[in-house]
Amino acid sequence: MARYGNARLEGKFVLGPMAGYSDIAFRLLCRKHGAAMCFTEFANANALVRGGRESWELARTCAEEMPVGIQIFGSDEKVMADACRAIGERVSSGLLFASCIDINFGCPSGSVIRAGAGSALLRHPEKMASIVSACVSASPLPITCKIRAGWSSGKSAPGIARLLEKAGAAGITVHWRTATEGHRRSEGWGVILEVKRAVGIPVIGNGGASCPQKAVRLLSETSCDAVMISTGALGNVRIFETSQALLRGKTLPEPSWRQKLADFKEYLLLSEKFGVLGEKRLRAHAMEFLRGQAGAREARRRLGGAKTVEEIVGLMEEFAPQAI
Repeated sequence: MARYGNARLEGKFVLGPMAGYSDIAFRLLCRKHGAAMCFTEFANANALVRGGRESWELARTCAEEMPVGIQIFGSDEKVMADACRAIGERVSSGLLFASCIDINFGCPSGSVIRAGAGSALLRHPEKMASIVSACVSASPLPITCKIRAGWSSGKSAPGIARLLEKAGAAGITVHWRTATEGHRRSEGWGVILEVKRAVGIPVIGNGGASCPQKAVRLLSETSCDAVMISTGALGNVRIFETSQALLRGKTLPEPSWRQKLADFKEYLLLSEKFGVLGEKRLRAHAMEFLRGQAGAREARRRLGGAKTVEEIVGLMEEFAPQAI
């Protein structure tokens, strides 16, 4: 079994952090269906230090979803260290649960880059190392990092990974695309293998694992310790168990619409239980559960105009895939 943070993973496929999607309800649903570990939506370290309620809500975890990593982002060493210290205090007091604190050095979002955080820091490896060192000194939890192949060149990741390991990082997730190229390449994950060879800490491969076949290929071709599945899990939370089965040489059938609807309803119930239910998130997940279903175009159009939770649930219950 691979180790990440202070946890041993009982599988090879983990859920990545996705803003607007990977809330506590979705993470629990993915854990139920085989995700070996999950990561929270990334929270702004500045907001955490200031006590921002919304940011602390993003970082909220529970014992049932362990192992889980709390992901943060920021550009100031002291603020990042203070955020790690605050998270550690809440974990120690039982208010939060975490196997590691994960630093996001990979987000290519314009607003994050303009703040000098996320993948903007890939242009400043020494600063990345300083941030990691400060966080390691302040945190009772292991510090891990999520990076990309580089800013505009995929040749920098191995060197960056070595710097972060030297600074005290306990694990690294590598997205094989650079920050500036978007999704122009469909494959090219050799950089993950290069990072794996460059460091002695666990490496998670990320990017393009949109189906079990690709997830297993990424794992086998890069020798990484685990594969991070992100958008591939949207509308298909069973991708983790089907990927794990494929790794063992067994093929599981694609989930039926009845199973997908049951998963959607379970997400609804978990959202209610943990107080994260809202029309915007529920609609976004509903759209994903309908993706690829025959005849879903009209249902998705109607979902776009649904204004209440009841309307969204009603549309999902009414939908029936058309025979092809």
